[in-house]
Amino acid sequence: MLLAGRLNLPEGIRALLFDLDGVLVDSLSLDDDIVAKLLSVELGRSVDVPPSVIRQNFALALPDFWRKISETLHLDLSSEAVARLTEAHESVRCELSMPVHEGIVEILDAARMHGVAVGVVSNNPRDQICDVLSNVDIAVDVVVGNDHEGLRRKPAPDTYTAAARALGLGPAECVAIEDSLLGAEAASAAGCVTFGVSTGGTPFGQLAASKDISVCYQHFARCYVSLGRNGVTDKELATPNDFVSHMVEHIAWRLGCSIGLAWANNDWRELGRTLGAEIRKFPLLQGSARAIGMIDDGSAEIHLQEGRPSSVSLSSSSQVDLPWFLNSRVEQLHEGLPLVELLEGLAEGAGLRIEIVVSAFEDPHHTWEGIFRGIGIALDKMINPLVPEPLRPVPVAHVVPSPGCTDTLTERTVEQGWRVDDATPWSARVERRTAESVVAVELQVTDRPRCNCSIEVADSIHVDGMTELLSAFAATAGLRISVAFHATLLTSSHVVAEDIGMAIGRALRLIAVERMESFGIHGAGSSLLSSDAPPKPVRVGVSMEGRKFWKYVPMEQNYAEFRRTFLIGHTLANGLFSEDLDDFVDGLAGGMLSSVIVHVDDGVDPAEGWPMLFRELGEAMGGLLRVNPYRRSLAPGVKATLA
Repeated sequence: MLLAGRLNLPEGIRALLFDLDGVLVDSLSLDDDIVAKLLSVELGRSVDVPPSVIRQNFALALPDFWRKISETLHLDLSSEAVARLTEAHESVRCELSMPVHEGIVEILDAARMHGVAVGVVSNNPRDQICDVLSNVDIAVDVVVGNDHEGLRRKPAPDTYTAAARALGLGPAECVAIEDSLLGAEAASAAGCVTFGVSTGGTPFGQLAASKDISVCYQHFARCYVSLGRNGVTDKELATPNDFVSHMVEHIAWRLGCSIGLAWANNDWRELGRTLGAEIRKFPLLQGSARAIGMIDDGSAEIHLQEGRPSSVSLSSSSQVDLPWFLNSRVEQLHEGLPLVELLEGLAEGAGLRIEIVVSAFEDPHHTWEGIFRGIGIALDKMINPLVPEPLRPVPVAHVVPSPGCTDTLTERTVEQGWRVDDATPWSARVERRTAESVVAVELQVTDRPRCNCSIEVADSIHVDGMTELLSAFAATAGLRISVAFHATLLTSSHVVAEDIGMAIGRALRLIAVERMESFGIHGAGSSLLSSDAPPKPVRVGVSMEGRKFWKYVPMEQNYAEFRRTFLIGHTLANGLFSEDLDDFVDGLAGGMLSSVIVHVDDGVDPAEGWPMLFRELGEAMGGLLRVNPYRRSLAPGVKATLA
């Protein structure tokens, strides 16, 4: 039961039992204001009382509060002085109308509407509690103070047990709301469901870490999640944990949605449910989707299916010790369990079955970002329609110049060794010169892909098979590729592969930036395209991060065995070396300033696997370049996700 959009009650709860000071009313501000003044009157001299000292002792009954103040500040107050200060303090509290904390009135009104009883359980005398409640015009069903005969004070459970009994309820039917560890211990020992709120003397982090508290609130302002179509840079994100906020942002970002997120508690499952319900407001265009989510050295394969009962299942590749991953610290989170709860809530709210294969794990936060990115990408496939490319200008026939010829290439040096012809959203031409070689590349986005290669190297270098692999890449990426490579001095097959990869990557980046500015693109893609057919044994993900990264993830083998059986030392039928093709992927990632991740199942024959890798790489690249108007005018790269 959600009361006024602020306080979420578990099933079976029939009463709310509030502490008074720091929970219902802001008596902490009053204490900050008057404690030094009361001491000055009592002692006849000015006394400096640090706010931290007041907060540390705020939960105590007033006589104990003053004794602790005396002890901490070495004031040696007599019993008589403590009694006088307590009486003066009580008098001020009863005379003044202290501010009621934000959201309390709305919660109390909603509780009455839903037939939920309300009580106050405080470490103050009953009459004083009633005076304070009267001053702020709050009516409750029961009041239990610290002066009831036969009841021990907090942290003993007696006062909470008595309040539940007075309402004719068991403690398990009551939610107790406390701002102190002392009060939370009392409520939990009584058997109440115990919530914390950090509007009093104890900080949120300390309350949230307490074993006595099931849910902790920062305050009782309204909580909400809203997704819209105002552009992905229109966002407000506030939760008690910035990493959780960032994971929610990843989903909104990949959906192309603006987001308003105000969440003042650590009930991450409920946050996920609320986010899922908001996502489900968008009509589903297809019932399932797959994606690879990745950032740098972290990746995961995601499979979403519409259906109830909702569920989240996590498995892993041979590279990941799943329990270790889930129990690892994630930036400001002590472990991954809160993120699992967030996903379980998301699945429930959106009506989804979520399957996650945690594929690569070096840094926990990269892998979790890969998981949430992948979910956002898969949701995008389920919710957002495919957008056709805008009509392009009348194409101009380009011919890649012979290496070394500058007559037809615009003299536009962008950095040492590179020259770029004018790039458009549909084409780009680049030339790269080194001491060893010149490579010129032209790319065109087209529905009639093909590849032409002219590679001039020494007779001892066997790289003719590059045309075949680049043709496979071009066909699935939707590109027309023209390559001219000329070795000016000494060269080697790995230089040919890496330099061609780097030049193609640079041309792709130019096109991607132009497309992003003109009409928006996804900026990330993977070769997991459909849930209808089983995934290929080799799967590729690409994401423009503004930096170079590439990684192979053997899903079942250990990495040393994978290097031996696939990556190093194999010659394809067309004469290409497997380690040179790795250099092509290296160069492509460097030219694009992007991340490329390759997932490989066990037992893949290099002769079949490398051509498949190039085809899957093309599929991922086509997805990266695909039109997405919600991301228009964003610079591809890591910083864009924070814009």
